[in-house]
Amino acid sequence: MDKILYLRNKFVGFGLLTFFFAVETWAQMPSVHVPQPDDESTVPVEDNTWWYITLFVLFLGLAGAVYWWHTTKKANGNAIKSTPGNQSKQAKNGRNFDSLDADNSFDADKELEWLRKNRTVTGKQNGNKNRETAVKNKRLNGNSGANRGAEASGLVGENSAGKTKETKFEELPIYSFNEINTVAEHSLLPISNDSALMNAIEISQDESEDDEMVREIALRVLDSFKTRNSAECLGQMALYDLSSGLRSKAVAALADFDHESVFEDILLACADPTREVRASAARGLFRLSFDRADAWTRIIESKDEFRLRQAAKAALEADLVERSFDRLIHSDKKTAYEAFTFTALLVKAGETEEIFRAIENHRDKKVKLALLHVIKVVKDEATLPNLYTLLEQNSIPSEIKEKADDIIQSFGMVAA
Repeated sequence: MDKILYLRNKFVGFGLLTFFFAVETWAQMPSVHVPQPDDESTVPVEDNTWWYITLFVLFLGLAGAVYWWHTTKKANGNAIKSTPGNQSKQAKNGRNFDSLDADNSFDADKELEWLRKNRTVTGKQNGNKNRETAVKNKRLNGNSGANRGAEASGLVGENSAGKTKETKFEELPIYSFNEINTVAEHSLLPISNDSALMNAIEISQDESEDDEMVREIALRVLDSFKTRNSAECLGQMALYDLSSGLRSKAVAALADFDHESVFEDILLACADPTREVRASAARGLFRLSFDRADAWTRIIESKDEFRLRQAAKAALEADLVERSFDRLIHSDKKTAYEAFTFTALLVKAGETEEIFRAIENHRDKKVKLALLHVIKVVKDEATLPNLYTLLEQNSIPSEIKEKADDIIQSFGMVAA
């Protein structure tokens, strides 16, 4: 259809251009003076016959172009009206355009009556649709507003979904945790001796390699191999590479492993001096899908004091402490147990300052009791001085003092 219209317009334009060009040429021709001979012999005179013939031919071409254009336009209109969509529209609106063309008549009163009827029906339909949309939006906005209100009041969200103020402390899952369960060793990743991987490992361990671009290429190669030796080299780059950008990329590559063997390296990266790396490490921790309670437990079971302290300090830098304290009283057992093992790690590492500060100042009494319960289960004698300090403070509630006294008694000590 577009091609026919294009050719038609071209043809008409060409005909008109030729016509006007011929007229202009004919009008601008100078008159030719024909000298009269001395004698009165007959001389042929130019009568411009060929110009008339040319103009006549151009006129015929123009008339043919106009006739063809009119015929094509009518055919296109009939084709459009014969399509199923337009036929259904005509039937729906109660109008037959073919009969109008046949009759070639126009009744203004009937047209206005039809227009008013259709505007009324259309207006009613649009009004109903608008009212339905307004009701739906109102319901959605009301529900979202209720959700926002619930979130603001602490009724919605991961940290507060398990908190029920009416629930007694003895009914929470934390109260049933009386020991740290032992865990089996995690499965080991395979080792590869691929030549490309070995070259990348050699480059990553070369301290004299100061070309950051070369080290980044090595990092990409390491990331493409999900093996034990590639994970170890990525862990070293995440902690010790001179470029903070490469350290950040190495942390993200470790998170892609989603394996327990990379947990500590990502955790230690949370204590990186640059914000970029710390942010990448925090994102990596929450992307891991395995049970983090087992990961905390394995660090505790290592009984490596340096390793424990490094993990605890990195967790403090990552701002995991306060959120974990709140999750101690979560109604979900798995969530509460992860917070329980993490708090036990802090106690084992000797990082108890935040714990006792929360026991003194936290707004929720059940969180205070939960922290004391963890101290009782871990039973680390290094916590005794702080427990005695709690008993000496007048601002501490009696229930908290009684709990601290019970813990001291469990050590076989005499309460103050």
